[in-house]
Amino acid sequence: MTAGRFLWLLFPSARSALIRLFGGSAGRGCRFARGVEIVVPWNLHVGNNVQVEDRAILYTLGPITLGDNVVIDYRAHLCAGTHDMNDSTFPLLTPPISIGDGSFIGLDAYVGPNVTLGAGCRVWPRASVYRDFPDGTSLRGNPAQPAEKGQ
Repeated sequence: MTAGRFLWLLFPSARSALIRLFGGSAGRGCRFARGVEIVVPWNLHVGNNVQVEDRAILYTLGPITLGDNVVIDYRAHLCAGTHDMNDSTFPLLTPPISIGDGSFIGLDAYVGPNVTLGAGCRVWPRASVYRDFPDGTSLRGNPAQPAEKGQ
């Protein structure tokens, strides 16, 4: 992982190739900023033309799938890991996250484990998404709720 991080910082054009080298998948035309944090690269599956901005966290304890043309904005956090708080041993749970084609995850937004967002969803800055939403939903707030039309 140390060598991988070194190569990540030195060769921006090779970041998609590094994800593939470590067992994940990344399509064509993807751009990952220097400060992106990917915890378990083999759990990351990225479509074509995906853009992940600086300081975004892809906490891939479980699978994270990003469709084509997805944008993950600065400091957004996709968290595919949690613990079972009903069990006194707090076992690790790794439910997936899936973000549909053409979706946008805003500045400092949070997407929790076991969330599926349909194609064309928009998550407003600092929103926190804890459940699934269908195609074309614009979300804001904590917990995230559909924004009214025109907002």
